[in-house]
Order: sequence, then structure tokens, then C-alpha cells
Amino acid sequence: MAANKVIKNAYIYTADAQRTIAEAVALENGKIVYVGTNDGAATYIDDATEVVDAGGHMIMPSFFEGHAHFTMGISATVGINLAGYNTTEEYVNACRAYLNEHPGLTALRGQGYLEACFPGVGPNRADLDLVSTEIPIVLQAETLHSLWANTAAIKLAGVTADTPDPANGKIEHGEAGEPSGCFRESAQDLILNALPDFTVEQYKEGLLAYQDMCHSLGFTGSYDPWLYIKSNAVQAIKELGEEGKLSMYLHGAYWANPHRGAEQVEELVNERIIGDKDSLVQINAAKLFMDGVLESQTAFLREPYELAAGRPEGWRGDQIWDPDNMNAVVAAIDKAGMGIHVHCAGDAAVKQTLDAIAFARDENGARDARHCITHIFLLDPDDIPRFKDLDVVAMTNSYWFQIDETTVVNGTYTGAERIAHTFPEQCLFAGGVRVANASDYPITAIPNPFVGIELGVTRIAPDNYHPWIFDYDDPKFHEPLWPEERANVLDMIDSFTINQAYANFIDDRSGSIEAGKDADFIIIDRNIIEGDPEDIGIATVLETIFQGKTVYAK
Repeated sequence: MAANKVIKNAYIYTADAQRTIAEAVALENGKIVYVGTNDGAATYIDDATEVVDAGGHMIMPSFFEGHAHFTMGISATVGINLAGYNTTEEYVNACRAYLNEHPGLTALRGQGYLEACFPGVGPNRADLDLVSTEIPIVLQAETLHSLWANTAAIKLAGVTADTPDPANGKIEHGEAGEPSGCFRESAQDLILNALPDFTVEQYKEGLLAYQDMCHSLGFTGSYDPWLYIKSNAVQAIKELGEEGKLSMYLHGAYWANPHRGAEQVEELVNERIIGDKDSLVQINAAKLFMDGVLESQTAFLREPYELAAGRPEGWRGDQIWDPDNMNAVVAAIDKAGMGIHVHCAGDAAVKQTLDAIAFARDENGARDARHCITHIFLLDPDDIPRFKDLDVVAMTNSYWFQIDETTVVNGTYTGAERIAHTFPEQCLFAGGVRVANASDYPITAIPNPFVGIELGVTRIAPDNYHPWIFDYDDPKFHEPLWPEERANVLDMIDSFTINQAYANFIDDRSGSIEAGKDADFIIIDRNIIEGDPEDIGIATVLETIFQGKTVYAK
């Protein structure tokens, strides 16, 4: 049987169960029909077959971005992107320049300022007032867990010195008691809800730009874990799928409200999007925020923070979900056949979430649920076996596995011992846990998966991407963060490919280069398996192929 296309003379990492290395692959109608030797592939060649000589280049499965806020990243696409700036002056100047370049704006929105630049009470509205006092200016931090607003935005939202902190949120105040301009966690909604949403067309514009970026980085799938029912963002995703404009999987989860009970699950079920076997759009999970982040001292910890100014004595962070309510909601979601994707930064948050998943299993019986816990800044070692026993995917963020300015600042909150043992990885692999890796884009502004793989292997900030380091010559930034947790390069590749496919229920058709699966793979400019680990991050995608079609070529 002849094939449409044969690629030979390659170094192919298949990511199959045996971690096979091959040298040729044959494609027919978007499917892989053969993987093996050049001689074996020759039998699939006739006069009509396109034959490509890879010249020894490496081929591997395409990547799946398992946790990215590609809808919230719109404000960095149709607004101002502050990634790369490190001082108040730079942020103010960037906003001023943006306004000058976009006259007539009725509001300026953006994201990407570093929380590490503003320890303590965070940024101040007075600085943004230097840009404008006429229009609202609203900027979200790179974490998406804090927000910086000018006076006009605060007035538009009706927030005053007397406005109480919402549940699981904090309004920072100045010395005179007035809102100082920083809003944390759920308090962000006080400002965001006063602004009009982006239109469906703006979302579609941003999503197509995101798709182009993904293809250039080797991604053919992405998962947005923070969607709202009946939102313009979801409508945009649906329309792009219906219009045939997607050339990647777009999956996601709807936000579950921690202040409501299991009655909300019916709404989630009614709005889920499953589609047929060929659908690229799927929203069949619920996102739960169990806590915040270390940067704002809102990660939920087993032991109190060492420093948490303005917080109650013995502060352990935000326990956003009441345990009994969480158990009931998670059990109802699980019974409905949906998954959960839970934000857990602190070790106490991880433990409570595993407890809720165990409760759901006891209530409903075991099923192929593939529930997911994401981030995992800190972890009780006793909980590692529970991930495996409960078949929970650990969706980590290897892009952050380094000593940087954020690590230094967070260390003042947690203490040196705990910050030195953040972001476990190798212990999860060793424990047989299904580990996946994601960028949390736009928190990681350039979600280059090769950088993520390098960091997982070295745990040292790479030369080509270190946005959270202001003085790269400082020796402390060239030491590994928790060196015992450095992982094997094959494990890291799998965490971006086949393990992501598993987490997204597409491992039967994607995630590895095997006969019968879709032809979803990339050709890159270097061998990241046999080369220097510190050069992995500079690997470049030469071609991205999705379902047999080239969607990107350098």
C-alpha cells in the first residue's frame, strides 16, 4: 500500500510505551500508517508519494498546552502586554506610549506586570493616574491573581474606603484608608465586572493569533481551564470550530463557584461541549480554585506563613472551598461524567483536593475520570501515592522551576526551607504519577515548550528565557532550584506530549507517533535527547503537522 507522504532519514522519538526511536514515518489521509526503518518505509512509496528527506533532523509528537488562559490572554492581544518590563517607571511609560498610539480609547486594559516588583501592598493607583485620570486603566498581574487599577477605574466600579473585602479577596488600602489600587483574588472582579467584556469578534481575532503562535511553537492543542458559561469567549471558540478555522484542539473547563453548592452542576452539565469524535472543541470539566498563589500570600499552606503583613496571626492562606461543600460539588461533577481541573498552589490545597476526589470515588465508584490538580508549588510527600492511586493527573508548570526574583520574594513569605522545596517533579515521576506540564500562558508570556523541557531537566534559568530575573549575572540565579527534583528528558518530553493527550482523552489518536494515530508531530532543528540539556531551550520548530497537514513551516 502506497502512502501520500513518507519522511525518511530522521531521528524520530515516538513517545510510545517502549519509547521507540525510529528513522522513517509514512502518512496516508492524515493518519500514520507506518513507523520504523527507511527500508520498511520504502514499501509505502510509489510514483505519487511525496518523499521528504529529513536530513537527520529530529521528529517528535506535537505538544499539547495543558493549562493556558488563551481567552484571558486576549487583553494582551487587543490591549497592552507588559511582559518584559520590570519597574514602575517602565510600566507607566509603556501605558502612556500605548495610549498615544491608540487615541480614542475609552479604557486601557492589559496584563503582565510582575507581582515581584511590588512586594507588600502591591502597586499604587497614583502611578497609573500619571498616565490618565480620564479613562479607566486596568492591568492584571502576570499571575492573574492581582490587579492594578487607576482612580478612574476604581470610581467606575464604585469601590470606596468602606467597600468590604469580598470572600477570598482583598482590597489593598493606603495609609488614609482609601483603596490604593491593588485588588487581589476575587476582589479583582469588583473592577473587571465594571468593564465591558471583549466582543466575540475580538475574542476570535485573539484566538486566531494565539493559534498561530501555538503552531510556531509546536502546539496542536490547548486547554483553557477558566471559562464562563455563556460568555463571549466561549461563543468565539464555538464559532471558530463551526467555521472550520481551527487547526488545533481547543479544550477547556467552566469555572465552578465556591460559594454555591452542588445545584450548580446541572448548569455546568447543560453547557458542556463534547462534540463528535472529530470535534476539536471540548468543554467537559469544571475548574475549581482551591487557593491563590505564594506571591500574594494566598496559597493555602499546611503550616503558617513566616511573613504575611496585614494578615491574621497564623495565616495559612486562602482556603477557598469549604471541605464539605467541595466534596459534594466534586462528587456531583464526577457523577455527571465531567472532570475537575483544580488550582492548588499550597500543600494544604493539594491535600484537600485529593480528599475531595477520594470522596467522589467512594460515592460514585471508580471510573476513567482523569481529574487534574494543577500548579502544585508545595506538596506533602505522603500525598504522592494518592495521585497514582486516584489516577489524578499532576499538571505542573516546569517553566517556573528556577531560582528567580519571584522565588526570592516568595521566600520571605514562606521561609527559606519551604521555598527551596517548591515545584516537585521528579518525585512525581518516580512515584508513577501521570505528570503533565503546562505554561499557564500568559503568566508565562512566551510558552516555548523547549524552555519548559530544559527547566524540568536542569532547574536552572535558561539563557534564552528568564523574564523573572532582573540581573542574570547574579550567581544565585545559576544554581538549580531543588536539584534532587531534576527530571529525565524523556519524562519531560512525555509530559508535554503523550501525557497531555492522556489528560485530554485524545491519547487514542494523538500524543505519540504510532501507526493508526493522527499525524500530529513536529520537525525540529536539533536532537534534544542526545544534545546538551542546557541547549534544549534554543531548539526551533521547523515544521508543525496536524492531522497530516502542515500548519506551520519556518
